[in-house]
Amino acid sequence: MDFGSSRGGLPPDEAVEDRDEILAASEEAIERFHDPSPDSMLRIALAPCSPFSVTRELMAETAELARRRGVRLHTHLAETEDEEEFCLEHFGVRPAEYLEDLGWLGEDVWLAHCVHLNEAEVQRFGETGTGVAHCPSSNARLGAGIAPVAELVRAGSPVGLGADGAASNEAGELGMEMREALLFARLAGGPKALTARQALELATVHGARCLGREAEIGSLAPGKLADVALWRVDDLAHAGVSDPIAALVFGPAPRVELLLVGGVPVVRDAELETVDEGGIASEIATASRRLAERAEEVAL
Repeated sequence: MDFGSSRGGLPPDEAVEDRDEILAASEEAIERFHDPSPDSMLRIALAPCSPFSVTRELMAETAELARRRGVRLHTHLAETEDEEEFCLEHFGVRPAEYLEDLGWLGEDVWLAHCVHLNEAEVQRFGETGTGVAHCPSSNARLGAGIAPVAELVRAGSPVGLGADGAASNEAGELGMEMREALLFARLAGGPKALTARQALELATVHGARCLGREAEIGSLAPGKLADVALWRVDDLAHAGVSDPIAALVFGPAPRVELLLVGGVPVVRDAELETVDEGGIASEIATASRRLAERAEEVAL
């Protein structure tokens, strides 16, 4: 972030950084960590926070750096009506138009939220192949609105699922977002707006497209990576639902029986096998307390 409050941006001035330092650190991260190989578990994307917190210059230079180094671009966009008002006041255009002016629409871009898009913007997303990370639970929790998911899918835009972050969503399970995405799409567009199978596609093939990895993951096919999730839908909670996909999407969030990543078991019998869950929970709680204490100090 380099657009502090003293210049009209959202973040406090003590949280912003120098633009040249941000770009240098971004390029160093790409050089050190980005692995473009098909089975890579570590890839870098450049992700300025939002139009509220990043200057026009940093947005444009980040896009140039990403394309020069062959990595993807991500930011949050059109989440709230306040953002639209901010962009009109500061830049003279709506958020989506602002990004397009800076070269930020394309198949190498995915954008979180995109709640407040008009019909023309939806079409431009489809024409350019710009991806959307739909965060239905977070948008509902904050009262931000309902993203035009069905319209984006019809236009040709890949729409994956996201949970946003801990600041705006206390639950981070993507499986739950399938149900929320389906219900909200129907709430906005009627009973035929989205089907259970389309909701599952958001969580799988569309998510892979957003990340530019549809040739590697997102569906079960010969030659793709063995990333496989198996859920139990034959328990009491799902009894009586004859269609297993409807049971998975419409029903209560089922337990993950088995999760394979690259063919390696990560979850078995709903238990995470690769890390200490209790230890991670303790570390997160400690970090959260420290952040809260720091925020209180800054407020004082």
